[in-house]
Amino acid sequence: MMDEVLRNHLATDGRSFYELAGLCCCEPDVLYRFRDGKDIRLATAAKLANVLGLALAPTKATTKRKAPRKKP
Repeated sequence: MMDEVLRNHLATDGRSFYELAGLCCCEPDVLYRFRDGKDIRLATAAKLANVLGLALAPTKATTKRKAPRKKP
């Protein structure tokens, strides 16, 4: 989900990947590979989101997680 949002904004931003990479402090190849479906590190995704003007926001979870069981 987060990757789809980033890819959509990356595709419609209008700035070159070279410029965005400079602002994200990563190599342009990282952004090209991400555009083509590869994964990027969370730190890079956070920087990219910031450069694109995006932020993570909490939403209501659709399922509740169970607490992990403690071993006896």
